[in-house]
Amino acid sequence: MTFSVTTSGHFYKCHREEYPELHLIHKANKTHKANLSKNTNYKRWDFEQFCKIKCRVVKFRINNPDTGKEEWEVLITNLDRNEFELSRMKEMYHMRWDVETSFRELKYALGAINFHSRKDDFVIMELYAHFIMFNAVSRHINMVKISQVNHKYPYAIDFKMACKVIRKYLRVYTLSEYDNIFTEMQSYINPVRTGRKDERKTIKPKSAIWFVYRVA
Repeated sequence: MTFSVTTSGHFYKCHREEYPELHLIHKANKTHKANLSKNTNYKRWDFEQFCKIKCRVVKFRINNPDTGKEEWEVLITNLDRNEFELSRMKEMYHMRWDVETSFRELKYALGAINFHSRKDDFVIMELYAHFIMFNAVSRHINMVKISQVNHKYPYAIDFKMACKVIRKYLRVYTLSEYDNIFTEMQSYINPVRTGRKDERKTIKPKSAIWFVYRVA
């Protein structure tokens, strides 16, 4: 697919019948600009005012044909079709599941879905703090050995409870008591059931949440 985009509403209004493949990219709505910091970078489009975009549409089946249902996934990509054939695209799409799971833990288990600041630099600082905590929790989970004997499903450490345990040991306990952290983490395990799925939720914008609200 090849199409043209523009951020000029006047050009789009005057030439949309002449160029049917032309699309208008709306600029950010600045009606609530007064509520933001003057240092906030307000951008939604990082290209020129007029730009040509080329992309490739890929469609493949994602469910087992034996179920009798047809579930397909459609991807839009700029990867070369000669280097990334259909089977490889399907494999890469499956690999993204671990990435989506990591984002889920980062947003909900670590609270990165809400920030406490409005200035860009402070938001970036909070985001890096969440990344550091995510890496620390993941490293601790990898160091815990879980017995997989006499279980119907394989078991793994609950990431959310692991965050709570590690936060408690960093705040309250001394360094001499730190060795007990792995024993306590082993108390919070969940079965890993393959083949489960969940509907995609609608993304909604989030405003800053003050620390006083979170404490309350």
